[in-house]
Amino acid sequence: MSKKKKMQKLDLSNFFIENNDKDTGFKVLTDNDNRKEEENPSLPPNAQKLFVRKEKKGRGGKVVTIVEGYKGNPQTLEQLTKKIKQQCGVGGATKGKEIVIQGDIADKVVKILINSGYNAKKTTM
Repeated sequence: MSKKKKMQKLDLSNFFIENNDKDTGFKVLTDNDNRKEEENPSLPPNAQKLFVRKEKKGRGGKVVTIVEGYKGNPQTLEQLTKKIKQQCGVGGATKGKEIVIQGDIADKVVKILINSGYNAKKTTM
């Protein structure tokens, strides 16, 4: 028969001690330090240059339309993605600062972006 050992809980309340007298190179993190507040200045739509291209590589032979070059608020990017998907009737997503739209519809996406006030251009890669 095996005996079960009871594990004791470690008291970590004194593990991180803030020491202002000595500079040891370590910093005690607070709630405000955990958040990286990168506030990107939200450019107006007419000041942004968006590039629309088609991509097929690494997608199982399926063609997707990618919009890149967006600089600004992520919430506005999500709204723009939603608008493009609704007007084209297709699926898509945002990946970082790129919009990925399903299908070979680069011309239609460029027209939607221009009508929304963005400087959009179709490129080839």
